[in-house]
Amino acid sequence: MAHDFTDAGQVLTGASASTNPADIKLPEWGKPDFYLMHNPTSWEPVQMEDGEYEWLPILRPLILKAGVNGVRQLRGGALDDSAARLNFMDRGWTILPRELGYIVRYPAKVGHSHYCRWDRPHVMGGQVFLRRDEDEFNAFRRELVTDGTISRPEPEALEMILERMGHRIDRNASQIHIPSVKAIVDKTEAKRAGAKKAAKKAAKKPTPRKRKPAAKAQPNV
Repeated sequence: MAHDFTDAGQVLTGASASTNPADIKLPEWGKPDFYLMHNPTSWEPVQMEDGEYEWLPILRPLILKAGVNGVRQLRGGALDDSAARLNFMDRGWTILPRELGYIVRYPAKVGHSHYCRWDRPHVMGGQVFLRRDEDEFNAFRRELVTDGTISRPEPEALEMILERMGHRIDRNASQIHIPSVKAIVDKTEAKRAGAKKAAKKAAKKPTPRKRKPAAKAQPNV
């Protein structure tokens, strides 16, 4: 009986076409796995294509490596990160579920390297460089707020960040006669003005207190 393998074949392109097995691996020691997490005070103003600003959450990695941040190694080599995650959650951090698909694992010279999906590794001269897709990164962060995975920022958090931006402007005020410093100050002032405008839309609206109805006076008997 004849068998047709036409659809079972695969065209080899790029690194997979090389006869050197090392070409399909990143030339680096593996980078550890991680979660992404967010602290409710960590936000940044990002300029959009129309020139307006929006506030997006700053994401930081929770590295999954034995002995770091309370991560334990179990028998057999598996990692227990439950205590590490609980520690950060108790301090108000939001741990992003890995089911959101933000991690990509690549084969490396030793083990595997883990990167965010918007950080694409490129190899040049035997070194690994990351190219970030800012649009994809910002879209991911925007959706986290839109779908409620990360709560909208508290007004006080944005005010604190705007205040720090103001302090940076004030520190450079005495050197504003220097063209390079003036350019930095002008850019920071424009960014702060745009961020302040965007903060009115981004921050949570304070929940009005419900006043209890006044108790009715009881008639004297």
